[in-house]
Amino acid sequence: MQTIAPNLSAFAASSSTTCKVRQKSTDAAEPKEEAQTTQQFSGHIPVEELEFSYSRSSGPGGQNVNKVSTKVEVRFHVPSASWIPQDIKSKLIELEHNRVTKEGYLVLTSDKTRKQMLNQADVMDKLRSIVFKAAAKPRGLTDQEIQLRDKRLAKSKEETLREKRQRSMKKQSRGSPSVGSV
Repeated sequence: MQTIAPNLSAFAASSSTTCKVRQKSTDAAEPKEEAQTTQQFSGHIPVEELEFSYSRSSGPGGQNVNKVSTKVEVRFHVPSASWIPQDIKSKLIELEHNRVTKEGYLVLTSDKTRKQMLNQADVMDKLRSIVFKAAAKPRGLTDQEIQLRDKRLAKSKEETLREKRQRSMKKQSRGSPSVGSV
């Protein structure tokens, strides 16, 4: 396996994603809002904190596959990643436990195309989408959905009780005659 420093200028030109830049303000109300936004993943991944390695792809492709190292592997240490908020790190490790090594490194690969730069862009997109998926907050139920759920639950409970009463009546009718009726 061959490890080479990535060509950042070529990657920036081939990447179709944009980064949001936060500007600091002097307003007193702004720092609270800025503190909240730092807890979210902005989509920016510092390439300097990632380890890239390149190797030969598998599968068909003839001479190109045998000669050119187009497969891209990216790895980074999740617990020490400064660009991911702490709560997202734990969720990321939980969701992607099969891609995280014992040492805490998340490993992603791509050998989708015959071009190294396209595979590098693909692996960065994979990484970005995985982190966004870990950062996603579960959607809460609306009032209407809660009412509908409660209504269905109450109806289900009523139906269960009705069926239990019917079974009980059926079993009582099967019983032996009482002592006073003989």
